[in-house]
Amino acid sequence: MNFKNLNLINPIIRAVTETGYSKPTEIQCNAVPPILEGRDVVGSAQSGTGKTAAFVMPILQLLKRHTPEHKEIRILILTPTSELAIQLEENLGIYSKYLPLSQLSVYEGIPIGSQLAALRKRVDILVATPGRLLDLQNQRHIDLSKIEILVLDKADKMLNMGFINDVKNVVKLLPQKRQNLFFSTTMPGSVRHFAGTILNNPVEVIVSPVSSTAQTAKQAVCFVEKEKKTDVQADALQKKNIRSLVFTRTKHVANKLVQQP
Repeated sequence: MNFKNLNLINPIIRAVTETGYSKPTEIQCNAVPPILEGRDVVGSAQSGTGKTAAFVMPILQLLKRHTPEHKEIRILILTPTSELAIQLEENLGIYSKYLPLSQLSVYEGIPIGSQLAALRKRVDILVATPGRLLDLQNQRHIDLSKIEILVLDKADKMLNMGFINDVKNVVKLLPQKRQNLFFSTTMPGSVRHFAGTILNNPVEVIVSPVSSTAQTAKQAVCFVEKEKKTDVQADALQKKNIRSLVFTRTKHVANKLVQQP
């Protein structure tokens, strides 16, 4: 299987191969064809399996295939954080290198004025965090009435961070006739139920077992009382004497953890 077998156009194949990819991943092989057919798709796979390219490549091709004169935003990609929005915009730039398409990211953390200036120009693909998008819409700075494709990226993280109501409010602003793509690293029941409220008769592409990890990763679980968590963690890191990456649920908890003696 190669990228030509997926019926992708040469400009996209050229851009993809220049990044060093010689053949599509499993999620791409299974997700690209139904997306090109205009079907709704719900996809789940582990991180690092090419999920982003699995929806970026076909939506770029759909835009290229239908290029009427327009100024409206045609594709909306929702993602939970500014960091992910930036990554998505970078990926879009890479894969659309040889296509006359434009993209823009709007998210919290940068002045809204610069985003307004960019929105006055032609934008084919808009990447947005739900909160900033609703701010722009409430101030009547953005028109979502011509959206042809909605993509929810990192849907599981979006729900875990409490964005479900914001996403629902965004969906209400979109035309009913549209294509929906729903991509997630995990597919717990809550995410699957939410997908069912948005997607229409979707093709389901599940590449890896739910909540699975890479085979090379070693895992361990230690159940402790909440007030002892920091001490147990510090003791474990000191004994292992390794570089570590610690995840917390909120910025407040992260700041509090850093300030621990």
